[in-house]
Amino acid sequence: MAQKKEPIEIHCLDCNTGFRLWVPLDDIKEWAAGVRVNCIRCGAQHFVRKAAGGSFEALPLRQPKGDDRPSPPKAKPAREAVQAPASAPAMQTPSRETAPAEEPNAETILLIEDDKLARDMVQNTLKDVGIRLVSAKNAAEALKTLRTERVNLIVTDLYLKNPADPESLIDGEDLLKRVVASGMNIPAIITTGKDILDDLVLDPKWFDLHVKGFIQKGNPFWAEELKLKIKEVMYKD
Repeated sequence: MAQKKEPIEIHCLDCNTGFRLWVPLDDIKEWAAGVRVNCIRCGAQHFVRKAAGGSFEALPLRQPKGDDRPSPPKAKPAREAVQAPASAPAMQTPSRETAPAEEPNAETILLIEDDKLARDMVQNTLKDVGIRLVSAKNAAEALKTLRTERVNLIVTDLYLKNPADPESLIDGEDLLKRVVASGMNIPAIITTGKDILDDLVLDPKWFDLHVKGFIQKGNPFWAEELKLKIKEVMYKD
C-alpha cells in the first residue's frame, strides 16, 4: 500500500521561489518540531516548522547583517530527498498563465492542472524549451481550449474533480476519452500527486488514450522530470 503524504508549501525568503514538498505522514511529527530545508532554486537554508495556526512556516537560518533577533532553534536536516543543491532550476512564480518566451510557430502544450502553484512551476520550468504553454484549471476549460487551439501535447492531472468547483466534474481519464472520441489524436502525459502503482501504469487502456507517460508530483523536482518527458515525447533536443 502506498504511504500517505502531506503536501507542505514553502516560500523561499531569499529568492522568492515557491515550491511544494510531499512529506510522508510518518515524518510529520519531525517536521512539526522543525527541520532544515534547502530552497530548490538558490539553495538557501530555511528552518521549517509548524506554526500556531497549523500551517508550516519557513524561517531563514542565515540572518542579515545588523539583525539582532534570535536565530531559530537548531534543527535536524530534512531527508535527502527534499534537499536541493544551489544549482537547482528556478521556479519563481510568474505573472502569466502562458509561457512568456514563445518561438514563432512553436508547438502548443495544453496543461490541465487545478493547482495554481503546480501550473506556475511547470510554466517556469518549460520557459526555455521553445514551446507555447496554455493552461486550464479544469477539464471544462481544457475542452473549450481544444476547440479553438491546435494542441500538440496534453499534460493533465489524473484527479481533476473538485466539489468546490461546479465546472470540475471530469477527471483526467474521462477528459482524454472525450478527446479521443472527438477524433483528435493528441499524445498525453498524466501527472498525479498520488503514488504511481504498477497496476495503474500497466493498464492497456492508456495506450488507447495515447498516454505516453506518467509523472508523480511527489518530489520537489517533478517539474524537471516532466520537462524531460515532454522533450522525449516531442523529440526536442
